[in-house]
Amino acid sequence: RIVRRQLVYHKETADAQIQRAKLTGEPIQQLSLPGLDGQEVQFEITKADLSPSGQQGAFSGHLAGRLDSMVTFAFKGGREAFTILSPSDGLYLVGEPREPGELIVKSINPETYVVGVCGNP
Repeated sequence: RIVRRQLVYHKETADAQIQRAKLTGEPIQQLSLPGLDGQEVQFEITKADLSPSGQQGAFSGHLAGRLDSMVTFAFKGGREAFTILSPSDGLYLVGEPREPGELIVKSINPETYVVGVCGNP
């Protein structure tokens, strides 16, 4: 189900980017998300649901230049989680929160990976 997983550090967390955007008055149209082995992927935001404080919320959209992909991203208090599904790239990643600025990024097999199922079949 899980092909690989790594602990990664997201230096530029979403809440930090949102706070900076509030100061400049520029809307956030894109975020950079961590991948495996130090790679980063660019995520184009098409929908946002943010709290007035900007310290928690969710985004959805697609990878930059990949309209057939799907990305969901949520954050609260420096902790982040995401899902990236890009069939044309063979890229299937899940980011699970750990400590603020840390994620467990997993490369998954979309045919067998089921979220939220505990125990044996």
